[in-house]
Amino acid sequence: MYWHAKLPAAVLRRLTPGIFAEDFKFIRNLGESTGVRDAEVDVLNFHDVNTGKPSLWRTGLKIRVSGRKAHRLAHKLFAAEREAEGKPG
Repeated sequence: MYWHAKLPAAVLRRLTPGIFAEDFKFIRNLGESTGVRDAEVDVLNFHDVNTGKPSLWRTGLKIRVSGRKAHRLAHKLFAAEREAEGKPG
């Protein structure tokens, strides 16, 4: 999550419990990814959700999970996994 979003997100979640349903779905999907391609598809789907239903909170103020940060993290994790298996990058 973006650093500036943490406090407002906590308040919003208490006021509107379902507001981060897409974020939690995205995180679950990333957790089930078996490779970097799966993760990239999840990131693209999350991007589509955010652009398909723009809102002040999600797109304007970026009170949501960062797809860009998740994408970078997935690349790092799967690169580490490939190195551990002895496969080239």
